[in-house]
Amino acid sequence: MQGTNAPSNGAILYGIAIGTFFLTWFFGSLYISKLSDSIGRKSGILICLFGAIAGYAIATAGIISRNYALLVISRAITGFTAGAQPIAAAAMIDLAKNERESARNLGLVTVGMSFGLVIGPIIGGLFSDKNLLGNFASPQLPFVMGGLLCLAGLLPVFFGFKDIKRELIPMDINPFLVFKLLTDALNRQSIQRVATAYFPYMLCILGLYFFVSANLSTRFGYGAIGSSVAMFLMGIGLAASSSVLVELINVRFSKRTIMFSCTALFCICIAIFLLITSGPLALAIMLPVGILHGIGYPTVLTGFSESVDKDEQGWGMGFATSLFTIGAALVSFFGGQLIASVGPQAPFFFAIACGGIAMVAVLMQWKDVPALSNDAMT
Repeated sequence: MQGTNAPSNGAILYGIAIGTFFLTWFFGSLYISKLSDSIGRKSGILICLFGAIAGYAIATAGIISRNYALLVISRAITGFTAGAQPIAAAAMIDLAKNERESARNLGLVTVGMSFGLVIGPIIGGLFSDKNLLGNFASPQLPFVMGGLLCLAGLLPVFFGFKDIKRELIPMDINPFLVFKLLTDALNRQSIQRVATAYFPYMLCILGLYFFVSANLSTRFGYGAIGSSVAMFLMGIGLAASSSVLVELINVRFSKRTIMFSCTALFCICIAIFLLITSGPLALAIMLPVGILHGIGYPTVLTGFSESVDKDEQGWGMGFATSLFTIGAALVSFFGGQLIASVGPQAPFFFAIACGGIAMVAVLMQWKDVPALSNDAMT
């Protein structure tokens, strides 16, 4: 019985660690992003980077000492301070002079995210694989490298970044304020309209992203290298479209048109991925997948930006990230359950269904919002 229970216990412990990260990320992204409206973007980003470094250091100590409690604590700290991306997005919006620049700047934020999408899995696989690095590799080495990268990012922010946001809003620093922030966001009609499409859209994206590696491994025998190629192609597509296409498309079409089209094409890509019988072609579909998300994600973030006042951008971006963390937790948990009960294709059918819901929400909720529905053919 001990041998039977060991894998189950390991899965439970793994689930607790991952769940702790998502739970604290959910609260921290909204709280620290809102806090950046009060203390400045630079201070908010520095809090996130210092927290990440501390979390990685504690994780390293926990793995070396085989102390599970330390590992969970590290995930809690890293999760709560994982909100640098929405603060960076708010900072880029602060720099924008008009809607077109906002779309372009949010595209650049997505470019940075896409590099993380590519480099992160490579770091995790490379520095923990003894077949590649020999005895130099270890389970804790990816956490050490993550901490060093955060330190490398901290230095230019500390010495080179200057806040352009001058009007700071007083804020109660009580962490329980996050519940009020959530309630305020959900009660604001302009945010509701964007969120009703954004949430199922992210479930669609995550349904593919979380399970594509396992599917490639099951169908075509691809291992870590195949998964890395898939993430690389998706990251390249993200970076290319976010840096070049998103501004051009947002100038010519409404957000309603863009989001409906990107989501529809994304669902078509998922269907093609499931039907393809060639491994290389299945990998290749990840490139247009990345291109579409590189257009859709900054566009919907711009919708959130336009739903709040200029001095509330941190809160708006933080709320978007909080919805993302909820979606990630739901997909990671229920996706595994779907695979076990229905089959390996189930998460992808779930993703397509969520994409359909997002398209309906865009058509129903965005049609009466001028900033979202009116085509700007300029």
